[in-house]
Amino acid sequence: MLKDTFLSALAVITVCPYRAASIRISGGTTMSAPVVGMMYEGWHGPAVAGLESPDNSLTVEDVLRSNGSYSMADMAKGINFSLSSNFYFHKQPLDGFYCIYRKRDNEIIGPIPDCANITGTLTRHARMLVGAGVDFIVADSTNFYMQGPSADVIQQRPFEVVLEEWLKLRKQGIKTPQATIWQNVQKSSANLWESFVDIYKNPAYSDLIYKDQATGKPVFFVTSDPDPGIVSKIEAEGFAVVVMWALRNNFANGEWAFFSPCLDATTGGFTTSISSDPQIKCNQHTTSNSSIGARGTAITVSPSYQLSYSALPYRASGKYGGLTLQRQFETAFSQRDNLDYLMVGTFNEHIAQPQHNPFNPPDTAAIAMGMENDAARSELWVDMYGDGITRDLEPTTADKGALWALFLSCMKVFKSPTAKCSDHPAEPCCDMQNSNASDVNPYATWVNIFSLYLPQDEDFLLTHDTRERASLLSHGWKEYCTPFGGALEFCAAPTSVPADRTVVQRVGGTLPAVFMNKTWGAVHNVQETPLDYSRSPFVTYAKALRPGDSVPLVRCITSGGQHFFARSEECMQLGKAESTLGYVSSHRSSTTPRSLRLCATAGAVGTRRYYHSLDAECADVMLDYLGFVH
Repeated sequence: MLKDTFLSALAVITVCPYRAASIRISGGTTMSAPVVGMMYEGWHGPAVAGLESPDNSLTVEDVLRSNGSYSMADMAKGINFSLSSNFYFHKQPLDGFYCIYRKRDNEIIGPIPDCANITGTLTRHARMLVGAGVDFIVADSTNFYMQGPSADVIQQRPFEVVLEEWLKLRKQGIKTPQATIWQNVQKSSANLWESFVDIYKNPAYSDLIYKDQATGKPVFFVTSDPDPGIVSKIEAEGFAVVVMWALRNNFANGEWAFFSPCLDATTGGFTTSISSDPQIKCNQHTTSNSSIGARGTAITVSPSYQLSYSALPYRASGKYGGLTLQRQFETAFSQRDNLDYLMVGTFNEHIAQPQHNPFNPPDTAAIAMGMENDAARSELWVDMYGDGITRDLEPTTADKGALWALFLSCMKVFKSPTAKCSDHPAEPCCDMQNSNASDVNPYATWVNIFSLYLPQDEDFLLTHDTRERASLLSHGWKEYCTPFGGALEFCAAPTSVPADRTVVQRVGGTLPAVFMNKTWGAVHNVQETPLDYSRSPFVTYAKALRPGDSVPLVRCITSGGQHFFARSEECMQLGKAESTLGYVSSHRSSTTPRSLRLCATAGAVGTRRYYHSLDAECADVMLDYLGFVH
């Protein structure tokens, strides 16, 4: 979990249709098919125990979709925080809230009640994972490094229960994935790893613990910067130790990533920009020189990833209706014949704890997107935000299994002999490259909207055309930038210039050292930017959605030369249409969390100046509330 490294330690605690033993590549050569691992979480026990009424519990996604009808305080009313360890569900699994903790047979009482229907849950998960072609899970045990009740509830015992239940399934002839652990061993005093070594050595689980095909060794994942002494002790047990973390450029040193950002083509830096243009690739890094695999290679794909706080604009990619997963798989397809491993993240994280805001709340630039009027708007979230900004693939009540279906499609292509979309034009995973534009999923097709203004004329303009943007900037126009960076296609505010010039100064001057050093990353295209985050750039749909789901974003111009936008080419009878920039969602969600308003200065129609406002009331007069954008 990034919350541990970048922010703070946890405050509390069937037969597979796509599986292939080998694949045939050019020249008739046969090679081992890449082995597929997936991140897996078993830590939901406290969160489920804390739900006062699971059938009527709110999630963060519910709060966002209510557009103010519900608040985070309403959600909190349904949580017993003495049991939940301050965990909040961001979305609800399609089959209902679940957990997999239960006390051991020799324990009279556990820290929390035993979870319900564990066998049903783990049978369902095994069938889904095997059916998708997942060979092994990587159970997350990174929040705690010391043995104890909290570590037992959310890390050790759930791993044991997975093995117990899947061993029973295997005895019944039901296929399951194998399993590995991912343990925090950064401190020399750590001892929780010893418990997992003992589990690995249990003869009953010999066939369940995943062993690397090249070395024959059980694989034991550890976090970044592991204690060398502990690594030596684990290796002395005959295990292969693999370092895995994220946002570190140690791929050539054999380090794996549990998520891997796309790369900016200009700088090579991490970016949350995800393009619908098939010519603009994701190109996430590939691991080489790994201690496992015949070639020592691995690549990671995920439906989203974050650079820091997922709740802040462009600090996470988000799912973009499946586009992120498609672009990441596109890289995996191109590398498939040289890969030993495909790492997928994540199956089922679902929960998170709100994190301290390092800025100066309640500044509007540092609030959780879509929470503009919520009293808890200054609380931030790291690993996920609702259902639209999450690395999880397990079906939810929000997505109805759409992302899992897309994952199955991508896995079908990945496991095929060629792993080329040109050979699978009908697969949803490949629809970005479909020559028939009508076949492309409009919910995964997006466009960047840049925000510019001409100071001397007080004219504010939105554009999706990068050439127009460049031309305007060369002719005296200025640009509103993102306050936090991340999406490198947008300009970013600098980190230190006069206080009356930048959004970053507005949120607390020079950023806190921990944020600058560990989560900011490279800032590209830095510019001075006006003091108004609400007028910053945004991302919206490039195509019309189903009827009732979107409205056009039409750029208009008055007879006096003032630009504005409207929801139709009638332009509110204030001017004429220039172009359609995209389509604005009619519904707030974590995919499109930010409200978009058309605002105007006070006064007679002929003297007004028009501008947009994101997640904030208009400073002057609101003319229209168009909907919601990313």
